[in-house]
Amino acid sequence: VTLTGPAPAGGAVVMLSSSNTTAAQVPVSVTVAPNATTATFAVTTGSVTSNTSLTISATYGATQNAGFTVVAVVLNSITLSPIPVLGGNSTTGTVTLSSPAPAGGAVVTLSSNKTAVAQVPSSVTVAANATTATFTVTTSPVASNTAVTISGTYNATRTVSFTVTAAVLSTIALSPTP
Repeated sequence: VTLTGPAPAGGAVVMLSSSNTTAAQVPVSVTVAPNATTATFAVTTGSVTSNTSLTISATYGATQNAGFTVVAVVLNSITLSPIPVLGGNSTTGTVTLSSPAPAGGAVVTLSSNKTAVAQVPSSVTVAANATTATFTVTTSPVASNTAVTISGTYNATRTVSFTVTAAVLSTIALSPTP
């Protein structure tokens, strides 16, 4: 906060408030030291499911407002490695969030559009303060190459598509050999 002039002896107590205390909390007040014109305070943001605009107000003789947006943590991407994958084998999936997961972690729900071909767990949890988590995609043998899409959702939905490949003949051997 900034005053128009130096604070009086004993300092200036500036009252603070947030228009949305779920999204952002501020202390009740901040004191500008005697003869100083500025003071700082911390704003603690909460977990939001969508971008949330709010206003922080400061009052000392007059009220001033500052607006900002608390940005939601969302699922940024899903990747698989290796791909393509031979039916009957597995591949590792990685979910990546846009920023660190909140306290308690972020539960990303997962699904496969072809569960007979590629199976995923129902969810994977990104630990608090982490941005990634891995999961296993298990595949079944297929008669022909099959495209599969894996979806993940945490405040946004992202997908990754890959191919489960069919086994093919690798060699022929004759017996007895001459």
